Amino acid sequence: MFDIFTREGFLETLYFIPALLISLSIHEFAHSLVAYKLGDRSQKTLGRLTLSPFAHIDPLGFIFILLFKFGWGKPVYIDDRNFKNRAKGNMLVSLAGPLSNVLLAVLLTIVLKILWCFGINSDTITSSVGSILYFMLNLTIQFNIVFAVFNLIPLPPFDGSKVLYYFLPYKGKQFMNSLERYSIWILIILLWTGLYSYIILPAYMGVAFVINLILGL
Repeated sequence: MFDIFTREGFLETLYFIPALLISLSIHEFAHSLVAYKLGDRSQKTLGRLTLSPFAHIDPLGFIFILLFKFGWGKPVYIDDRNFKNRAKGNMLVSLAGPLSNVLLAVLLTIVLKILWCFGINSDTITSSVGSILYFMLNLTIQFNIVFAVFNLIPLPPFDGSKVLYYFLPYKGKQFMNSLERYSIWILIILLWTGLYSYIILPAYMGVAFVINLILGL
């Protein structure tokens, strides 16, 4: 991220805010949409079936992202009593968020590849507006991959833990349930020590490599 307390950092922050809002909104909307499709009609009542970032932003979480490189969106509350299969439904809803970010990253990478095919890249753009849009496109791809990878961490309450929970045997589920009470402290240690970067960065590079490999970039 950027140091928003410097002039350059502040300007760059203004550039990446749209990328951040797009990534966050698509993630939370995907959770809500899948929950709605599986029978949880409360998503429509709660106003979460929208791509508007105002429905998905948690003000404090957004400020934390800007200042501390870590934050959160407004949680999507799921009434899984409406699912025919509660365990499978919760897994699919949890998977929907990260998967939507990966799919959007793939789509935008395709757009980027098309621009390259037409000879449009950061070296050939002369207008400031064009440079900003190209920069934001790259940032949006990066943000979506980061959102997907970070949320797939198999630690409660991240999406990855709920996806993993579905496939675990009984003893594994018991372990995850007991781990939940310590997860906030584990997360704090990972963030405070910077150890989380050793998890996120390799996973990010792996996903980006696979996307570029598939698309031939």
